[in-house]
Amino acid sequence: MGPFDEAWLIASVGLTVPILWPALGEVVSERGGVFNIGLEGMVLGGAFAAFWATWATGSVWLGVLAAVGAGLVIAAVMAFFSIDARANQIVVGLGLLILAGGATSLAFQEIFSDRGRVIVERMERLEIPLLVDLPVLGRAFFDQVPLAYLAFVAVPAVYVLLWCTPAGVALRAAGESPEAGEAAGVSVSGMRWIATLAAGVGGGLGGAMLTVGSLGVFTEGMSAGRGFIALAAVVFGRWRPLGVLGASLVFGGADALQLRLQSFGGVPSEVWIVMAAAGVAILAWQARVNALTSMRALLGWVLAAAGIVLALIEPALDPPSQIWLMFPYIMALIVLAGLVGRARMPSALGLPYRRSSAQA
Repeated sequence: MGPFDEAWLIASVGLTVPILWPALGEVVSERGGVFNIGLEGMVLGGAFAAFWATWATGSVWLGVLAAVGAGLVIAAVMAFFSIDARANQIVVGLGLLILAGGATSLAFQEIFSDRGRVIVERMERLEIPLLVDLPVLGRAFFDQVPLAYLAFVAVPAVYVLLWCTPAGVALRAAGESPEAGEAAGVSVSGMRWIATLAAGVGGGLGGAMLTVGSLGVFTEGMSAGRGFIALAAVVFGRWRPLGVLGASLVFGGADALQLRLQSFGGVPSEVWIVMAAAGVAILAWQARVNALTSMRALLGWVLAAAGIVLALIEPALDPPSQIWLMFPYIMALIVLAGLVGRARMPSALGLPYRRSSAQA
């Protein structure tokens, strides 16, 4: 199986969770009409808060609460400026991203610079009896830390919240048709505040997973673009929780794959086979929508043909590790460029809203 073995699957699931948490929060935020580009800052702030609080108190769960608190504080600033002050959401998000990066770096240097390498307590893994013994999937999905299990449980919970409750209908109205929502008695600004704070919770939990959930250490900028990849996962998942789960697994698998390939000293033939399979999948999808002459279908033909040829000839390629490090981010760029199809985003996403009464 080359790099696609049980160890890769275990790593894929572990690397999925820090993307899945902020992506789920962002689904709620964007369904409410707030495009939260500051999500990366919330992940980074949550990572530092979890690390610091766990170090200060010795309690992992107090660290998780601190991460949620940090995410909520950043999200509240985002909500105030973008909803109440009606500032440009992208500009506010970028500002918060820069602020979170600088603040966490400064705080880390002030508190820990003279303490050497600090390692805090990490969450203990929780095995699910019987299920953990399943072949292939057992260790990957049923021998995880509690934050990972909670992330997967949150997927159906977010779906039920958004599509099966009156509050979810009101929140989606704030992102689809705020005028109609207001006419039905919905507080658009209130719903958008809740949606933005949900992104803060997701970002904080994603950051906590990076520190107390897995590594036990904090490094400056350790979020490493996961907030942006979560934004791409929302697009890939077409603004639906189950789709976001699938997209997060894809990005987590890509991240795990680049780690494995750095130790292989070359490109195994299995990688080319997977590339060919991806091309075939694109072609199958385009055939389903009768679009085999589209640009995406052309890409499918290229990937399938190139993958088959390269798998047969097995070229002796040994690219530098930096090439593999780029792999997940290249995938995110392709997704954001619209390769996976142009799904309809919430109609009022990113648009400030002023109540009709205020305009009168």
